[in-house]
Amino acid sequence: MRRRPEFLGGYVQRRGWLHAIPTLAMLGIVFALSIVVMILRDPVVNVGLAVVVVACGLSARLPLSRLLAPLSRVWLLLVALVAVQLIFQGWYVGLQVATTLLTCLLAGGLLLLTNTIAELLAAFTVLARPLRLVGVNPERVALAAALMVRSIPYLADLFAMTGRAAAARGLEGDIRARTVPVFLRSVQYAYDTGRALDARGLVD
Repeated sequence: MRRRPEFLGGYVQRRGWLHAIPTLAMLGIVFALSIVVMILRDPVVNVGLAVVVVACGLSARLPLSRLLAPLSRVWLLLVALVAVQLIFQGWYVGLQVATTLLTCLLAGGLLLLTNTIAELLAAFTVLARPLRLVGVNPERVALAAALMVRSIPYLADLFAMTGRAAAARGLEGDIRARTVPVFLRSVQYAYDTGRALDARGLVD
């Protein structure tokens, strides 16, 4: 199965001003923005911050199509979330949930568009260094974070492929047909990844 590396955006090799910001600083900015939107949960603030994120990306000469790529992958999920909240908790809560996810996705995409996986791995290693005091290997924490980022496009394609397969069999409304194959293949993917790391001596 072909993976989709641009789920949240693949690194764009252009030297805009965002590329000049250190990776640790970018991580801090994205983290702070995510905390703000999750605490405030204000749709107006969230949409405003999303616009700011896109504007920053455009000013750094990033293609609009790449900035908005995350939305093309999850728009159906956002619509479903809003619909569920409309039914059970009202339209305002639906907007809160959808706009919070929207802003966090765009911010995460901007981070990956302006930083390579190697740079993120190095930043995660630095952040995890204090864990050495309690016996945790920071390099392994960073590796786990990098593997998580790497897994996102695979799982995105897995959901899409499973949905198409269920629809082809006339089972688009069957939750089991859409979720069980994803669960089984996700476990297999994790198992294969663990075997590959073990073969390279990267795990105990």
